[in-house]
Amino acid sequence: MTILAAALTYLGLTLLLGGALTRHVLTPGTPRLRVLTAGFALMLLGWGAQVALTFSALGIGLIGAAAPADLLAFMTGTGVGRAMLLGAVGGALLLALELSAPDLRRVPGAGPCLLLPCLLLAAALLTLWGVAGVGHGAGHGPLIRALHLLHGAAMVTWVGGVLALTLVRPLTPAHAARFTPLAAGSVGVLAVTGVLLAGQHLATPQQWLGSPYGQVLLVKLMLVALALGAAGLVRRAVARRAAVRTLIARELLLLLAVLGVTGALTGQSPPHGHGDAARHAPARP
Repeated sequence: MTILAAALTYLGLTLLLGGALTRHVLTPGTPRLRVLTAGFALMLLGWGAQVALTFSALGIGLIGAAAPADLLAFMTGTGVGRAMLLGAVGGALLLALELSAPDLRRVPGAGPCLLLPCLLLAAALLTLWGVAGVGHGAGHGPLIRALHLLHGAAMVTWVGGVLALTLVRPLTPAHAARFTPLAAGSVGVLAVTGVLLAGQHLATPQQWLGSPYGQVLLVKLMLVALALGAAGLVRRAVARRAAVRTLIARELLLLLAVLGVTGALTGQSPPHGHGDAARHAPARP
């Protein structure tokens, strides 16, 4: 259940932030706003399930006279709870901005071409900073949390872009051309931040094969490599002006598998230590 809850959170984050990015940069109007709303709901559902599982493991019920006080203590008195609240506020703000986009574009003298993107970027960063404080980002300082933020931003950009390309009608070579620099930049950021984060959690080469965390991470890396191979086939097909929709769908499936394995990775404790949400659970009064 922990794996499923984390996977739902990452899928929701991808639909919300990746969808918002592609609506303005890659495929205007696609995906529709309801996709972003579904992503926000999935993110909240995943976090709600994680809180429920944490409370259950500690023997704290979510039903009863003390439940509201315990929940409030967790959400406001722990780093993980505050991170979830921050991410929820950022996501809600982003959705509100998307709903208000037509009005913001017409603000006189406010630079409508710059105002909305700046506000959306701020909301996205707020959401990502909150997400980076949950899971393996919890218990670390601002630098490691910032690495988690960049890693997450790159992943939602890549997956969100591929999702948008599968949904847009008609799909043209111009769409692929616009997405290529975004995808390449995302892969570069993923590689750099992934190496730095792996160095934080896996201190020795033996821990890569000798720990559940290292083994799941290797599976994730293999799936990412397969996704990169699938992306290469898509780019080659675009260059030949061949049919690419099936190839893009395969790339998307591999990236969704990466999100699922990332959820499994969140459920594993790194051998080199990390912040644990359970350690930040509320104390019973």
